[in-house]
Amino acid sequence: MRLLMLAVVLAATLHACGFSMRTAAPLPESMGSVAIDAIDLDSPLVRDLEAELAAAGASVKGLNQPASSLLKIVSETNERHVVSLDDRAKVGEYELHYRVIYAVQAADGSEILKDTPIELSRVYSFDEQQAIGAAQEEETIRAELRRDAVRVIMERLQRIQDPNRAKESRESAVE
Repeated sequence: MRLLMLAVVLAATLHACGFSMRTAAPLPESMGSVAIDAIDLDSPLVRDLEAELAAAGASVKGLNQPASSLLKIVSETNERHVVSLDDRAKVGEYELHYRVIYAVQAADGSEILKDTPIELSRVYSFDEQQAIGAAQEEETIRAELRRDAVRVIMERLQRIQDPNRAKESRESAVE
């Protein structure tokens, strides 16, 4: 009973201070239905984008289905570089680079957003005594970089102006 009361008080306090769960920002009308084109349509990047687009209210379509826009993943690369060596010439740190280039086209094939690169990197320490853990850490960092890239793509998509609304606002400004 005390636990329930504590949970109610905590929820009321959070609500009173204005706390709310973060929700996906809506996409412009021109992004109402989106098809994704990529070299690997089953890649984690594509799956994450599909989930985020759906959460933002977009209808995710297959490539052979009509859609109001096409999100094209032009390229996706992962690289690992040695950053430092220890006194025995063994690797001490690696830097992971993640690069995605994407573009957006309207249903008529016109470019809404030209090839746009996203480059992210992160440095992590490597200990050869913990090689198994280091491999898991590298995979975790790669997943974080991918999620960061998805977030950046979604933020950019949310800022795309609906071409029809942009034309209407220009016309009303002239009058």
